[in-house]
Amino acid sequence: MLHRYLAATHWTGDALIGPDPGIRLNYRIGRFIKGYLNRLPWNDDVYFLQAQGYWILANWALFATTHDEPHRTLARRCSERVLSEQREDGAWNYPLRAWAERTATVEGIWASLGLLETYRQTGETAYLSGAVRWHQFLSAKIGYVRVGDGLAVNYFAGYRDHAVPNNSTDALRFLAEMAEATHDDSYLEPCGGLLRFLLKAQKPSGEFPYIFQKDAHSEGRPHFQCYQYNAFQCFGLMSYYEITGDGTALPIITGLLSFLRQGLAADGHAHYMCGDASRTITYHTAVLGAVFARAGGIGVPGYDDAAERALRYVLSVQEPGGRLIHSQRDYRVLSDRRSYPRYQAMILYHLLIQYLRGERWSSSRSRLSAPACAAAER
Repeated sequence: MLHRYLAATHWTGDALIGPDPGIRLNYRIGRFIKGYLNRLPWNDDVYFLQAQGYWILANWALFATTHDEPHRTLARRCSERVLSEQREDGAWNYPLRAWAERTATVEGIWASLGLLETYRQTGETAYLSGAVRWHQFLSAKIGYVRVGDGLAVNYFAGYRDHAVPNNSTDALRFLAEMAEATHDDSYLEPCGGLLRFLLKAQKPSGEFPYIFQKDAHSEGRPHFQCYQYNAFQCFGLMSYYEITGDGTALPIITGLLSFLRQGLAADGHAHYMCGDASRTITYHTAVLGAVFARAGGIGVPGYDDAAERALRYVLSVQEPGGRLIHSQRDYRVLSDRRSYPRYQAMILYHLLIQYLRGERWSSSRSRLSAPACAAAER
């Protein structure tokens, strides 16, 4: 249902395009005004590479399990558009006007993860070349900041101030996938430093801070949407561990899983933030469910019940047309029912992961179980 909804509502023929909750004032209040006055032409559609990356991965997963040709076609067309949007220097533009002059690490990584999967599925080197060009930009223009004896990848090109664990776990996954796709282990060279940074940043509770204070002169931010960020970090580390077998990552993952279990409410929704259990955002719960579902596959048992509770909650907020409610109980009284393709695509991918149980479809051709496949695909 969700896949069909996205294809009908946000697919343009080569991209997922639509509104986004954004940042700053729009995130705080503008998106609610737009949602409640939804008949007005807001003209705020954007092209996020992160949305395209998730969409490409989800369609390849569905193709591998259903063998329906339209999924392959969608993944290829989206990948071709991603390549066409790539700049000569190997990067991509940031879509939000507030940060239009910036080049974001996360956008380039997710564009490249999609391209790498399409290369694996088709063998066409143009897709691999796009990811290689992004890697060159990442290394030369974005770079890494020293944190003790570790490394944290920078958040934006030209900005070398914050040490953010979230981007560093994305980078670990990307570098591992580059090494796997090219059979060139030199791509893994920064990974030891990234892992040392993460070991230093992780708290005894298992949580990562949103921004790690790397020295007395830098900013730190201990909490921000704690559970979803830590879930994405756990997901990236799981992918890195599955590809490389690097045991350094496993205790970090087990600490994160223990922390994340505390962020799942009795009804299965993910807490918005440490100390804030009221606001619920659906894609937060979807990614928690995905990491709990993957845990057993990497040798960490005991999270199947948490995965099922999260899945039941996500499916409970799916509307008849396939869309999932974005958020409820914002500021305790508001809800956001606008359709954001970036987050709907994330949910689609994580619903599929729930029933892949950690197996990688590009090599194993895993089979989805009927409930998740029906919820995601119809």
